[in-house]
Amino acid sequence: MKDNDAAATNLSPRGGGEDDCLDQTSRTIHEPRSKTTKTTNGDDHGDNESDEDINGDVVVVPTEDTSSTNGKKNDDDSNSALSLKINRRIAERVNVACQKAIANSNVLLSRTDLIVDVAMLRYEELEIGTKLGNGSFSDVHEITKITACDDDDNNNDGGLGKGDGGGGGGRVIDFRRDYSPGSFENKQVLNARTLLINHHKRGNGDCRYAVKFLREDVRASPEKYAIGTTDLVLEGMFLASLSHPNIIKVRGFPLGGVMSLCDECSPNINGYFLVLDRLYNTLADQIYKVWGNDHVVEVKKKFGFLISKTNMRDRDRNLAVRLKVAFDMSAALVYLHSKNLLYRDLKPENLGFDVRGDIKLFDLGLVKELHPTKKDKRGNYQLSMAGTPRYMAPEVALYQPYNLSADVYSFSMLLWEMVTLTKPFVDYSYSMLKRQVFHEGGRPSMAKVFNKNMSALICSGWSQNPKHRPSMEEVYGVLKSEYVKLAPHTTEREITHNRRRSTFVVRRPSERFK
Repeated sequence: MKDNDAAATNLSPRGGGEDDCLDQTSRTIHEPRSKTTKTTNGDDHGDNESDEDINGDVVVVPTEDTSSTNGKKNDDDSNSALSLKINRRIAERVNVACQKAIANSNVLLSRTDLIVDVAMLRYEELEIGTKLGNGSFSDVHEITKITACDDDDNNNDGGLGKGDGGGGGGRVIDFRRDYSPGSFENKQVLNARTLLINHHKRGNGDCRYAVKFLREDVRASPEKYAIGTTDLVLEGMFLASLSHPNIIKVRGFPLGGVMSLCDECSPNINGYFLVLDRLYNTLADQIYKVWGNDHVVEVKKKFGFLISKTNMRDRDRNLAVRLKVAFDMSAALVYLHSKNLLYRDLKPENLGFDVRGDIKLFDLGLVKELHPTKKDKRGNYQLSMAGTPRYMAPEVALYQPYNLSADVYSFSMLLWEMVTLTKPFVDYSYSMLKRQVFHEGGRPSMAKVFNKNMSALICSGWSQNPKHRPSMEEVYGVLKSEYVKLAPHTTEREITHNRRRSTFVVRRPSERFK
C-alpha cells in the first residue's frame, strides 16, 4: 500500500478471536529482556526456590524450620545473613551493569557534576502515602512527609554515608567531585536535602514529591530484583543528567546508593528508590476526564448544520489548550533527540501534570541512547522491539531496524488522540493491529481533524515509510506556529523551553532568597 493511501485508510474492526488479548495493545512490552538478565534453567521451582546469582552459582533460600524456638531463631539469623549475601551480590551486579552503561554513554559522561542538586535520603525518612501507579517492576507512592533521622544532624559527611557516590551505584557511580566536609558540592547536597525536608508540601497542602521503588514480588526474586534495580538506577542517572521543564525531575536517591541494599548496620530492605516530582494527573486522565467533558460538540458538515462563529471560537480555544500541551511534549522530545536519546514508549499514561499544571514526560525505563557509529547505511539501528503496540511504529513492531523517527510516529498517534479525544484502535486486538496497521499501513480516520495543517502534520508523522516522517524539530515548529495562530496573545516566555519550570528549584545559595 502506498504511503498516501495508508494515511487516509480508515480501520474498521474485523476478525480476531477471543484468544487475542486486547490488553496487549495498551501494555508496554520489551523484547528481548534486559541485557542484565542471566539465563536460568527453567522457571519452575520446588519448595526451595532457587535463583542464579552474579557469579553463576545457585543460591538456595532454605525453608523455615518451625520445630523449635531455637531452630526458628537460628533459621531467622541464617535467612538474614543469606539475604544480606544475596543483596550484596545483587548490588555488585548492578554496579557492574551501571559502570558499563556510564562508559558507553555520552549523556552520563558529559554531566559529571550535575547530580549535586539531588538529595540523599533514607527510606525510613519518607512517610509513604497513597499509591499513584505501578509499572512492570515498580510502584509509585505519594510522599506525605519527609522527616530527618536524628543521627543526620551530627553527620560530618553531610548524609552522604560511606559510599562515595549516592546517585546510583554507591562506590561505582560517581558523578561528583569533592565531597569533603565544607566543600561546595557537599553543601549543595545538604541544601537539596534540607529543601526536600522543609518544603515537601505546598502552601495549600498538596504534596510535591513521590517515591518510586520495586514491588515486593519483584524483590522476592533475586533475578528480577537485579534487573529491576539496574533499570531503576539507570533511569535515575538519566533523569539526573537531563534538565528540561517538561521532563520529570529526580529529587532524591538512597543514602549510600545501591550499596545501601547490603549495609550490615542499616540495610535498605525496601530496595533502591527514586524521589521524583509528584504528578497529579496523567495525560490519559486529562484527555478523557477533563477535555472530554469540556469538549464542545463539533458539528460535521454531513449533518447539514452551519457552525456559528461562537462555536468556531470555542473549538479553536479548546484546540489551543491541547496544542499547547502537545507543543510542550514535542519540546521534551526535541531535547531528548538532540542528545540521541530515543524514548520508545510515548503514550498518555507516561505523561502527567505537576502541581503547577505543566506537562511532564516520565518513566524513562525504555530510553535508548543511540551511538552514530552503530547505525547502518540507511541511518537505522538494530534495536529490540520495545514500546506499547497501540502507539508503536510498524518497523519497531516488525523487529526491523529503526531510529529516532519511531518516536515521531508515536507522537503523531498521540497527537491524533489529543485532537480527536478518541483512543486509537480502541477495538483492536494485537493480531488485528499487526495485520491492518503494521503490515497494511492502516491509520485512524481524519474526519474529526478540522485543522488542515494539523491533519497534514499527523499524516506525515505516522507515515509507513520512516524516511517520509518529519523530524521532531519540524514537528515542534509546526505546533508552535499553529498554537500562536490560535492564541495570538501568547508571550515569548510561554513558548520558550530553555528555562526549567519546576515545582521547587534547587538554586545556588546566592540565588535562593532573591
